[in-house]
Amino acid sequence: MAITYFYRMKLNLIILAICSCVAIWSCKEKPAQTPAETTAADSSATPNKEISYLPVGDLIREDIRRVDSFAAGILYKKESTKIDSSYINLETFKKMTAQFLLPELDSSRFQELFGHESFMDETTEMINFIYPAKDTGTSLRKVVVYIRPSLNVDKVNRIYMEKEFRDGNDFVQQKLTWVIEKYFYILTIRHPQKGEPVTSIEKVIWDPQSYAY
Repeated sequence: MAITYFYRMKLNLIILAICSCVAIWSCKEKPAQTPAETTAADSSATPNKEISYLPVGDLIREDIRRVDSFAAGILYKKESTKIDSSYINLETFKKMTAQFLLPELDSSRFQELFGHESFMDETTEMINFIYPAKDTGTSLRKVVVYIRPSLNVDKVNRIYMEKEFRDGNDFVQQKLTWVIEKYFYILTIRHPQKGEPVTSIEKVIWDPQSYAY
């Protein structure tokens, strides 16, 4: 019982810390809050209240802002029947990130449309926050946030999503992974009405040490 309690408290503290970091970064681009707004925001995030949902969309937006501010070269790779690569500008980069910034990730809708569970993966030594869709009415089927805990700073490692939707007569499955401060990639499996499935992978890399990935 005590282990469960301390585990939940640890998860709450991790989420509060991450939400605080996102809020601090966002405040640089937003007008100052009124006292009433500040009080309301503070009262909604208390250690005594169990918290289950991470601000997934805001975490991605924060990383996009980092790229906007600090990135040097942004490398684009596409693997299908052949491999192509080229450098892209910020405008193209931001257009591609729209595939991650889904309306379902907005905080109120996210809690309404998705369940939640979490566990510590002893193999990867990361805490997995898993958000499965509650029904089949949304194209976004699953979200997983991987956090590497430590004694000093608990850091988000990556965000993973699964999508399913129809594009004309084709059924499309996508697996999207965003590795914080490094790159993202999108695996797309397109199932045509006739013929074999076609698989492609798109990678966008802004961390020079990951260009060879």
